[in-house]
Amino acid sequence: MYPVPSNESERLAGLQGLAILGTRPELRFDAICRTACVLFGLPMATVTLIDADRQWFKAKRGVVSDGSPREGAFCTYTILSDAVFVIEDARTDPRFCDSPLVTGPPHIRFYAGAPLIIEPGIRVGTVCVMGTQARHFSSDEKAQLADLAAVVTALLDLHRAEARLRESEAHYRLLAENTSDMIVRSGLDSTRTYVSPAALTLLGYEAGELVGTQPIDQIHPDDADAYARVLADLREARLETAVARQRYRRKDGSWVWVEVTFTITRDPATGSPTGYVAAVRDISDRKAAERKIAHMARHDDLTDLPNRTLFRERLTQEIAASGRRSSGFAILSLDLDRFKEVNDSLGHQAGDALLRTIAERLKAVVRAEDTVARIGGDEFTIIQTGSNQPESGHALARRLIDAVGKPVDLAGRQVDVGVSIGITLAPQDGADAEELCRQADLALYRAKVEGRNTYRFHEPGMRFAGAPITEPYR
Repeated sequence: MYPVPSNESERLAGLQGLAILGTRPELRFDAICRTACVLFGLPMATVTLIDADRQWFKAKRGVVSDGSPREGAFCTYTILSDAVFVIEDARTDPRFCDSPLVTGPPHIRFYAGAPLIIEPGIRVGTVCVMGTQARHFSSDEKAQLADLAAVVTALLDLHRAEARLRESEAHYRLLAENTSDMIVRSGLDSTRTYVSPAALTLLGYEAGELVGTQPIDQIHPDDADAYARVLADLREARLETAVARQRYRRKDGSWVWVEVTFTITRDPATGSPTGYVAAVRDISDRKAAERKIAHMARHDDLTDLPNRTLFRERLTQEIAASGRRSSGFAILSLDLDRFKEVNDSLGHQAGDALLRTIAERLKAVVRAEDTVARIGGDEFTIIQTGSNQPESGHALARRLIDAVGKPVDLAGRQVDVGVSIGITLAPQDGADAEELCRQADLALYRAKVEGRNTYRFHEPGMRFAGAPITEPYR
């Protein structure tokens, strides 16, 4: 019998509340699986929901089936705790060595899964990656997989909000005057002839204040053109229904995101268009969730600095921009000195607090147009844009070493760390993103070897001690 969480009934209730089991594939969930496979270099990934007796794949990559029985499933063990669950070699694990998923297709040998936690203690599924070869899964990789699970959890929250939205849309036709949506009746010229009482809550106007007005007068300037095109299509009867999302100006001058669902009305006798009915709904929470998801996908959860994904995007942009403006830039690869000692002696919470402090110091040293990213663990990377090099690189490195080297107070204890820095210059050292990052890592390695708490520029012929020059530092 498979292991069952102690709060199984609450867990299943939470899963049912998501209204997601059996729904169609969605690109936003599929993107998580694609990202996971690329990030960890593995052939298989799934977003899995665990039902009472089965596991169902909301999204998958490299996996043929849409689900499997819960009995003997790796994900069944993942939902027993909040930690990332890893099986580095299923053939040697007595829980899974005889599983048909191991002995037969898809011949899973490695598994890592992060639980999807929708509420404290309520784990409804997993984000997992799998491979056909045994392998080690580092603490940084566990943290990255947990970050992907956090993004999926936010998507599930959004899915639940959208499900509730669809449900309320089915009810508003019956509720009319009592709905929280603002119901509007307009003529073909979009002049409002009726506005429901919900206008007061949504826009701060009494319903009568909006009768005789036109919505285009309250649309945010950035949204006005698209909204005007929708109104023109309705007026010319090119559309029977339409949905538009834009910002409305409230009576107090603030802006609110709304979704407007339009339906053409017709003369019963002639069938000619007479105007439209619109249901106007506040979608501020949805927009906030979308912004949060977009931010989480490109920022480090601990420090809120750009993560590896956003760093690579900005590096690609900077390479293109530097070519257009015929000026160079620098990449600085940073690794904290003595961080492990602090983490081991004072604990991970103190280590996290130290990393947040260092991140703030790094941001304070660079310019607004520069990029400071946390790549993982105690590793940071900086893009110093459009500077006179190498003089600017020297100056920035010294400022960074001074800033990081100041004592940090951690709950009354003073700790000291340093930073080693490797610097590469573009286009002098090249214009390929991968090569530039490798060169910065080589220079960082040299700084570490030659005394730490210092910096070195990349030089031709640099290599890692005892390794081919192509070996990556990270």
